[in-house]
Amino acid sequence: MPTDAPVAIAAVILSYLLGAVPFAFILGRLAGTDLRRVGSGNVGAGNLTRTVGVRYGVAAAVLDGLKGLVPVLVARRLGLGEGVAAASGVAAVVGHNWSIYLRSRSGRGLATAVGVLVGLAPSLLLWTGMWSVLGWWIGGGFAAFFGWALLGPVSLLTGQSQLVTAVAFSLALVVMIRRAQGNPGAPAGLQARLRRLVWDTDRPDVGVDEGAPEERAAT
Repeated sequence: MPTDAPVAIAAVILSYLLGAVPFAFILGRLAGTDLRRVGSGNVGAGNLTRTVGVRYGVAAAVLDGLKGLVPVLVARRLGLGEGVAAASGVAAVVGHNWSIYLRSRSGRGLATAVGVLVGLAPSLLLWTGMWSVLGWWIGGGFAAFFGWALLGPVSLLTGQSQLVTAVAFSLALVVMIRRAQGNPGAPAGLQARLRRLVWDTDRPDVGVDEGAPEERAAT
């Protein structure tokens, strides 16, 4: 292992701890709301927007995005290399999705993953951004599934570096696993998990036009 391995490991751990800071939950509590008990029950910017207000939701989304971007920039600034910068970004998304501070599942990691892409491969945002816009017409849950699930292959097809492609596949995996899990207490079983994976909802009657509100509540 390289001589700076302890610093690299510390950077990844600190990135996880930064990513785990539940800004949406904190802002919700400041507004007198516990996101775990209202709306979709998801501790994310979307649920905050729906239950508290747009200003709070936008603030949480920006802060969540910075959780993904800052570790990448700091790792570069410290001269730790692109590999550590990439690992730090992914660790931040893992922290966001499974926060040690809440001892529970948190958001879906979309905003934090976007922050990672801003730092490592901003061109890939054209793909995820396109599906975010299309989500308003075809259903946000399905659009996000399609956009993020295919992020790795898109990275390959657009000639991104091996490192960026590895990050793209990793981000997609982390986001998809969290979607399939759902919120604490969500129904178990293969069918329920597949519904959450594709539509990001536990409603058995969900349709294409009904996916958008659930997805907007799941950042």
